[in-house]
Amino acid sequence: MNCRILPHQFGDGPGQMALDEALLDSVGAAPESAVLRTYGWTRPTLSLGYFQPAELADDARWSDLELVRRPTGGGALLHHHEVTYAVVLPSTHRLARRGPELYRAAHAAIACVLSELGAPASRRGEPGSGPQSEPLGTAKPFLCFADRDAEDLVLLGHKLVGSAQRRRVGALLQHGSLLLSRSPFAPELPGLAELASLNAEAVDWHGRITAAIAEALELDPAPGSATPDELRDAERLQREVYRTDRWTRKR
Repeated sequence: MNCRILPHQFGDGPGQMALDEALLDSVGAAPESAVLRTYGWTRPTLSLGYFQPAELADDARWSDLELVRRPTGGGALLHHHEVTYAVVLPSTHRLARRGPELYRAAHAAIACVLSELGAPASRRGEPGSGPQSEPLGTAKPFLCFADRDAEDLVLLGHKLVGSAQRRRVGALLQHGSLLLSRSPFAPELPGLAELASLNAEAVDWHGRITAAIAEALELDPAPGSATPDELRDAERLQREVYRTDRWTRKR
């Protein structure tokens, strides 16, 4: 299956979420090829999961962060020193109807990249990777990277990669974050710099991650860009959805 590899792009929260959704809509309307990209964040941002109550972000701890709501579920993510990947698959792809298998394939691809660089991360659900879930009766952590899920990618017991999905007729979006280093806004969450002394900039991960995921998903990658229609749809989504309190504080 053909796959457009978009260039690494820095932007703010509403812009990044709008483009991810515009790509999902585009592939869903013409489910013949995939899209894969990585991106960075121009300022520290807290992204809420689709179902999270907005009041959880009113803590003074997050007052200096930009706030955006994702189209995907899961816990809140602090986007600071990290790289985010997004892959959109048409429903005809063999993994598009198997959510856990797509998580595992993408995370295994990133794990291979990390292992080659001397950071042997593994799926939390594998034996010996540490606790797989919170004890029964424990409240769900607000931050996704403080939570424990079997599909997490972990190193020395600490979560390095977490992902979430959104499904539409004809297509599936999966995006996720690779934590590169500790943020002063969440010092309890170490990244690759602290756990494995890897200090690459976010943009340096683009080629490694896109190549590894494309191979793992049996995609035929080629450099590309967002189409004019996708960019127009992303601009509309920014204006009508992701930059509005109606969306951000909807729950």
